[in-house]
Parts: sequence; structure tokens; C-alpha cells
Amino acid sequence: MRLLKRFVPSRFSVVFVINAMGLALLPSAQAAGERYPDGHGGEVFFPMGAVSFADEVVRFDAGDPAAEDAQYSEAERVLGAPRYTQDEDDFLTLGCAGELVLRFGDNQLIDVPGPDLYVFEIGPDTEPTALAVSEDGNDWTRVGTIAGGKAEIDLEPYVGVGDSFRLVKLVDLKRACNSGTPGADVDAVGAIGSATSIALDSAVLFDSGAHQLKPGAFEALDEIIARIADPASSEVEVAGHTDSVGEAQDNLVLSRKRAQAVARHLRDNGDFAAEAVTTRAFGQTRPVADNDTAEGRARNRRVELTVRTTRTAEAGPAEVDILGVWGGTSGRSADRILELRREGDTVRGDYDFDGSRMLGELIDATTFEGFWIKKHSGRKCDTEKDGSRYWGHLRLEFESPERDRLDGFWRYCGSGEEDWSPKGWQGIERML
Repeated sequence: MRLLKRFVPSRFSVVFVINAMGLALLPSAQAAGERYPDGHGGEVFFPMGAVSFADEVVRFDAGDPAAEDAQYSEAERVLGAPRYTQDEDDFLTLGCAGELVLRFGDNQLIDVPGPDLYVFEIGPDTEPTALAVSEDGNDWTRVGTIAGGKAEIDLEPYVGVGDSFRLVKLVDLKRACNSGTPGADVDAVGAIGSATSIALDSAVLFDSGAHQLKPGAFEALDEIIARIADPASSEVEVAGHTDSVGEAQDNLVLSRKRAQAVARHLRDNGDFAAEAVTTRAFGQTRPVADNDTAEGRARNRRVELTVRTTRTAEAGPAEVDILGVWGGTSGRSADRILELRREGDTVRGDYDFDGSRMLGELIDATTFEGFWIKKHSGRKCDTEKDGSRYWGHLRLEFESPERDRLDGFWRYCGSGEEDWSPKGWQGIERML
């Protein structure tokens, strides 16, 4: 951040992050790409270097058991670029079923061709986690289970074109709960797909309670325009935000009018294509600081610009909808880690990480009916199901339409209705 202060006037706060898709800012604003060790003898290249990595812990709920050494439960260890080496064991242990939420403060995660996100899970044992991303911390897009080690995640099947995300959630999937560092050990989380983020203090742009641009605001906005080398090939989203003082509806209206004022100046003075500058209004609903302090309220009164290269495709629905990840709590069910996803009209799933899978449909809000399919089982069928001769019938019954808890019943191929067994499928609870 100190580098940015050398070319940005001190009277307003601006953060630039280069778009990994090729958004061209003037050379003084560009960041050099850099390679980072993945903790397993390899390297990962991030075009935007150090700004690619998460830089704020929103929440950390250590699992049970947690790390024996308390220092490995210090959540800040996961922030910034990866540091783990054989001689430097700087990482965070999630603990058994631990949950971590991180925020990208100076960039936004977006979908680009190829991998978009890297999770550096290190150590001699690499444990799986479940992943979700969010723009605001309220609505989450589940990406599902990811492998241990250097996890490369492509968001394309799960998100729409043009979506962007500030938050990442990781949940340990309980595969190593008895070691000194139980659960996944995370060194860093980085976004290779990053959109430019520019945050402007509203006090620089507007008088208190007003939405007309102050004389000094024009210079600030013109400097932003000047640092975009090719506005004609760029899109800008202008989002207005307020603190929580006053009525929520009044704040929403004020944030909308302020965003529109900034957008109007950008359209009139920048070489942007028609319809390339859009606005959003959030009022007081997305604070970045505590509204109980004057400093926090000042940070929340802001206008944020998200700048990216012009998209070549229209926004569309995601191809895959992750319905959830569930885990058992006791007995044989403790070995069940189950993921279900909707792909078109079909619901597919995986469990136990041994090649076992499911295929079927949700016949209503609380019931899945279909088949379990394995590489091997106690009975070989006369026919194939999804390419395997080892399969049987499966029914999952969820406790409620929210599907937070399920009981499962299974039987072999050719068995009758009386042969349903619940063994290993009782009391499985949602983890993501």
C-alpha cells in the first residue's frame, strides 16, 4: 500500500489492483507478477503478485480438537502471501471441522479463463476442505469440496459471467482429527482472477448529506480516469455506501444518488463505451468497519469503483449448483462426507473420497432418490449403472427444506424394499 501513496494524492483514499484479465493501467500503477512456493516443492504464478492474497480475517471458528500448539490457531497466519517452507512453519491449523472466512480488501475475486483461486494447504498430510465464496457475506455460492495441497479452483461452473466476490469460506472436512495439528493446515489463499478495486472516501466527493460533487471531487475522479490506459475496453461499476446514521431508506437513496453523480462524471469525461459505466446502491447494508466509532463510520461512507475489461459474454446462470456438503457425527456415519450438486435436471454426488458417487434427483424439497455407485462393493450387479457393475438404490431424507440434516437408506441392486439399511447414513449434518 505504501507504493500506491507515491502516485495518489493524500487527500483522498484510492486503492488500485490490476485486473488479471489484462486491464491496462498506466505503468506506475501496475504490479509485477510473482511466483510463490506451494509448500510441496512446486511454485504457483500470480500475475498480480502480493496484492492477490486475502488480507483480513472476518471469522475463525477453530475446530474441536484444535491445534495442540496455540500459535497454530492464530488466524492471521493465513493472511498475505504464502510463507511456508521446511524451515518456516508459518500456517494456520483449522482444527477438526474448523471454519475460516477471509476477505479480499484491495481486490475482488472474479472468474477468468483457467484457475481463479488457490488455497495453499500444506504439511506432510493434506486434508480436504469445503469452499464457498460471497460478495457480501449474506449470500454464499458453494464451490464444494477441494483437494488438499495446492488446490486450483476454477469458478466458471459455479458462478455467472460478471460475478465478483470479496469473501472466501473454508471448512475442514474432518479427515485428520487426531494429529497435533488436526484438520487442514492453510498457508495462504490467493485470487488469480482479480478485478480492480478503487475506494473513494465520500468526504472528498460530497458535503455531508449531499449528493452533488464538490469542486475537489472532479480532480480526484479525473485522476482515476487518467490511470485507466484503455477506458474504451473497460467496464466500471460504481457502488454507493453510507454509514448507519439516519433512516435506512434515506441512506439507500443517498447512496444511489452519490453513485449516479460519480458515474455521470465518468461517462462525461472518460472514453468509456456506451452502457459501460453502471451503478449500484447499498446504503448502510455493507459496512467495512464498525459503525459505533467515528473512524468506522467514516470508512463506511464511501463510493467503490470496480474496473474490469469488457466482458465478451452475457451474464448467464451457473452450470453447476452445489446443494451442500454434509458430514457424519458418530459411528459409521462419521466416515461419511457427502457432496450433492445439481447439473441440469440431474443431481449427482460424491462421498468418502474413494470414488464412490451418487446419481438421482430431488423428488421434493426433502427427499433425494437415486443410486449409489462404487468401484467395488459386497455385491456385483448383472447390469451397469453409470459405467459400474457395483451399485444399489439410495434414498436420502432431509429433516427440513433447508436440508441441514439427513438420514440415508440404501440397498443392493436387485434387493427388495424390505432390504433398506440405514447403517452409516444416520445423523449426517450440513458442513457447507
